[in-house]
Amino acid sequence: MSYNLAELAKEEREKLNLNLAAASVAFKERYNMPVIANRVKAEQAVHLREYFRKRLKLFRKISHTLDQLPYDPRKG
Repeated sequence: MSYNLAELAKEEREKLNLNLAAASVAFKERYNMPVIANRVKAEQAVHLREYFRKRLKLFRKISHTLDQLPYDPRKG
């Protein structure tokens, strides 16, 4: 197995980027950062939008098992 992502097939690269987008949305939602999940979904390829929805659901579920970011006393 190669670690060079450029060598992956186009479909695999699309799914990898989609997973990154879904994980980013879940992360931002978890930490109350501004994000619009429907806009990110609309930016995905039409044939992968259902896959995006499933991955986002999974990442949201996983994010609820994680702790909050550490408290920063400088921010109040």
